[in-house]
Amino acid sequence: MTSTLAVLPAIVVLVAVLVLRWSGLVAALAATVCALLITLAQPFSTFDAGLVTRASADAAILTLTAAAMIVPGVLFVEATQRQGATAALAGLVSTLDMPPARRAMFVAVGLGVLIESMTGMGVSLLVTVPLLLGFADRRAAIGLALIGMSLMPWGALGISGIVGANLAGLPADVFAASVSQVSGAVAALLPLLCLAFVREWSLGDVMAALATGVALTAAIVAMSAVSGLELAGVGGGLTVAVVLALTTKRHGFGSALRQSALVPYAALIAAVVIQKLLIAPAAAAGIAPAVSSGRMTFAILSSPGLALIAATLTTSLRVIDRALLQATARRSWRPIASIALFMISARLLVECGAVPALASALSQFGPTTAALATVVLGAVSGFVTGSGVSGNALFMPAAAETGRALGALPLFAALQNGAAGHAAMASLPVAAILLAALPDRTAADDRIVLRIGLGLAALYAVALMLTALVMIGFG
Repeated sequence: MTSTLAVLPAIVVLVAVLVLRWSGLVAALAATVCALLITLAQPFSTFDAGLVTRASADAAILTLTAAAMIVPGVLFVEATQRQGATAALAGLVSTLDMPPARRAMFVAVGLGVLIESMTGMGVSLLVTVPLLLGFADRRAAIGLALIGMSLMPWGALGISGIVGANLAGLPADVFAASVSQVSGAVAALLPLLCLAFVREWSLGDVMAALATGVALTAAIVAMSAVSGLELAGVGGGLTVAVVLALTTKRHGFGSALRQSALVPYAALIAAVVIQKLLIAPAAAAGIAPAVSSGRMTFAILSSPGLALIAATLTTSLRVIDRALLQATARRSWRPIASIALFMISARLLVECGAVPALASALSQFGPTTAALATVVLGAVSGFVTGSGVSGNALFMPAAAETGRALGALPLFAALQNGAAGHAAMASLPVAAILLAALPDRTAADDRIVLRIGLGLAALYAVALMLTALVMIGFG
């Protein structure tokens, strides 16, 4: 079937990364070339220059949306690390008298989810891996660190969801609610999964894991309804940390919490809340700057990048210098370039008719089979790109078109977003960051990271599939 040509760029990336060992940036370039060749071959529509122009304009808007988050995000991370945020968090954990199982949940599902939801880019691994190695063996630390990365659909203040909603043509609140319904099951599993990497645990630890899973999911659902995707993961991770801290003995916890190195995190949460509160009054006053291609729109005042900039300037201005700005540029340009290439690839496939053809083919199988296929394609997109943003760029248009044809657009969009984000946790770029955080890295570490990552990704995909079946059955 010619409709499967829409999947070919993802296959090219898979081969390029896993077989040829090319970098993510080169693989993204290969995907773009592949998409351009499909467009020029004209299997779906006649080629014209306007097609490329429209695809490029849409890709530019979507890339700008992501870049406006990535650059301030990296700047925030670099600034907080200079101020000793990692050491401050380690001091915070040391004040808690917890058994290993609950300490694992606190670090992985509390701090890991919280930090990744604020910063993205795998930064949480640089914090959690050293903390985990303080009380867990090497394999356990790897597994727990990956569990902390598992809620990437809410990572980096929900940037993949913001891009995904734009691609799917859904209102942000509708998309956020659907994401909570679809990925909530994965969130509920995480504390229990921590027990699989802890040698000793009790029935009390199991009950604590179940309660923590409920608290995490409830917080994410509530924050999604109140504040949208931006603070959902932050609220979830923070809730887990607070609940576990309040149910254990503490020695100097209050003093550790008041360390100046942790102030930027509080400032960021406050900045996001203030920004959300100001958007509606600003729009009512006619202040709603935006950049649009006519099909894709970047609403400037809604970008989490503004909150990141505000938090950085108000708490970390003294540490910003030329070296920090250069480090920010070095860490930012590759992911932005990769996202831009994946965006161009995806928009070319949309404009040339490949994505509509794929969506039409999937919708003919009915909602159940189409939903399962959407999860598989979404997981592939997240794994091969290493990013929920880029994964959504590849297959969100197909998922949205399939869902629209079946009368279930929010569900299919959320399945794509969730599958891409959860599977990106197992990708090679994330593995590289984790391995870099391990002291005395060995060849065996590479295999352990890949095996655990793929195992968790497969489990999450099954959870999404079961959720989809339930929602379709009761829909």
